[in-house]
Amino acid sequence: MGRSLTRPLAAAVLLLVPLLLIPGAARALDIDRVVTGQGTILALSGPFVDGDASRVLAALSREPIMEVQLHSPGGSMKAGLDVGMTLRASQVATRVAGGRECASACFYAFLGGVLRSVDPSGRLGVHMHSAARSDAYVGKLREILGARQFSIDDRIRLIVLLNEQMSARAAGMIAAYVVRMGVAIEVFDPLFATPHFDIHWLTVQEMRRFNVVNVVG
Repeated sequence: MGRSLTRPLAAAVLLLVPLLLIPGAARALDIDRVVTGQGTILALSGPFVDGDASRVLAALSREPIMEVQLHSPGGSMKAGLDVGMTLRASQVATRVAGGRECASACFYAFLGGVLRSVDPSGRLGVHMHSAARSDAYVGKLREILGARQFSIDDRIRLIVLLNEQMSARAAGMIAAYVVRMGVAIEVFDPLFATPHFDIHWLTVQEMRRFNVVNVVG
């Protein structure tokens, strides 16, 4: 019985591995300067990965930036939070331009703007975070599944405890950040209600009600 249950559990863990190999997941954020008659725009596009915040800070330090425009499907939640904190420390404005989309980790980076706006045809999306891309998390699951000194029931309980711990830690980190950025905690309703494989695109009414945008163009 134990062996028959172990195989499905091992298969479930292995299903997480392809998510680590999503095309572009390891590619760093693209950072481009766009010079206009009104000033310089910093355009951030592509997936968020660890280390992006230091590169964004270096770009912000080179010259005065009028605003930061974002266009990204997401990436690492922690990287999005780090970039958002960097943007807030630099006191810049953030914007999702017309025809552009900013979702998942990008949403957290967007919140770092002191002034935040989304053009009428721009979109801002949220969903629940996932640890599927975390090598450390997947490695820990493999370690638990391989711990033959424990019964299969005990290994399942250890996995449940690990999931609860990581979820609570991530939720606390997100909550502290959102409040610090001046956004209403009601944004958690669509954020945590939307599974990671889906996106909830915030309506104009939601963005205003949650104070996600604070500049109405």
